[in-house]
Amino acid sequence: MKIFITGATGYIGHQLALKLANQGNVVHIIVRDQSSPNIPVHNNIIVFPGDITYLSSIKKAMAGCEQVYHTAAIVKLFSKDPSLFYKVNVDGTRNLLGAAVDAGVKKFVYTSTCGVLGASVKMPKSEKDPRTESFDNEYEFTKFLAENLVKDYVHKGLFTVIVSPSKVYGPGIETHPVSVNWAINNFIKGKLTIIPKPSNILSNYCFIDDIVNGHILAMQHGLGGDKYILGGENLSYEDFFHQLRLLSGSKARIIPAPRFIVHIWALAQWCKYLITKEEPFVTIKGIHHIFINKIYSNEKAKQKLGYRPTPLQEALKQTIQFLKQKNYA
Repeated sequence: MKIFITGATGYIGHQLALKLANQGNVVHIIVRDQSSPNIPVHNNIIVFPGDITYLSSIKKAMAGCEQVYHTAAIVKLFSKDPSLFYKVNVDGTRNLLGAAVDAGVKKFVYTSTCGVLGASVKMPKSEKDPRTESFDNEYEFTKFLAENLVKDYVHKGLFTVIVSPSKVYGPGIETHPVSVNWAINNFIKGKLTIIPKPSNILSNYCFIDDIVNGHILAMQHGLGGDKYILGGENLSYEDFFHQLRLLSGSKARIIPAPRFIVHIWALAQWCKYLITKEEPFVTIKGIHHIFINKIYSNEKAKQKLGYRPTPLQEALKQTIQFLKQKNYA
C-alpha cells in the first residue's frame, strides 16, 4: 500500500514512517529541507521536496496514496511570527484535506494534541469533555481550528480520524530544545532538576512506541469523524522523577520551584529574547501550563482501537537505556 505522511522529520512522524515502511508499505514523505539529518532512511520511503503550505507539492507527493497521516505542525508555545501557526497548522491542514479528497484517499488520520482539551480538575478528561478555559497560545488554538476542519471534511466524503497524544517520551530523534526526554536525560546525568511546586501537579505521559502504534490502530479501526486520546499514565512530577530515580540510580537533586520563581525566570527569558531574538523556553503566558493538572483518559482508545500502553517502568527503562547509549556515543 502507498501511504503519505507529513512531519516525517519530526519526533512522531519519523518513527511512524519507519514502522510503516518496515511493514512493507511504500511511504511517501514531503520534506522542506532536503539536507535535514532527521529524514527517515528506508528502501520503502520515497522523499518528495515540498511544503504543506504549497498545494502543488502536496498533490505530487500524495498521488496514488490510499492513506494519509498528517503529523506535521508548528509545535511550541511561542513564535516571533505568530502567523506561522495559522499558515502551517490551519492552512496547511486545509490544503492536505482538499488534496486528499481530490486524490481519492480512503482514510486520513490527523495528529492533534491533548492540549486542545485544556486543563483537568479532579478527573481525567476524555474526548467528549469540553475545554473549560480560553486559549492562551497560538499552538493549541490553531490545533483546535485544524481539528474542526478535519471534522468538517467527514461531510465532504473524506474518512477522517483524530488522535491526541499527551506528553511524549522515549527513543527517537530530538526535535525540540526542551522536551520530556531532555528532562529525563538531565536527571539521569545527575544534573540539578527543577520541578513546579507543589510537586503533586499531575500530567499524562505517553511512550513514543505507543503513540506510533495508536496512529496505526486509529487508521485501521477508528470511526470516521471520531477522536481518540493516545495517552499513558497520569502521575505527578514527584512520582515521575521518583520512578526515574529507582530505575536509573540517579543522585540528581530535585528542587520544587514556586510560581513566582518561574515567573522571574520567564521575565529573564523575555528580556533575553528582546536583545538576542532567541525564542524563550517559557513565556509569561506559558507559566500557566506548568502549574495546572493535565490528566487524560485513554479508555476510549483501549476499548475501540485495541490500544495497549506500555507499562510505565518498562517504557522508562527503554528510554533510560536509549539516552545513556546516546550520551556514551
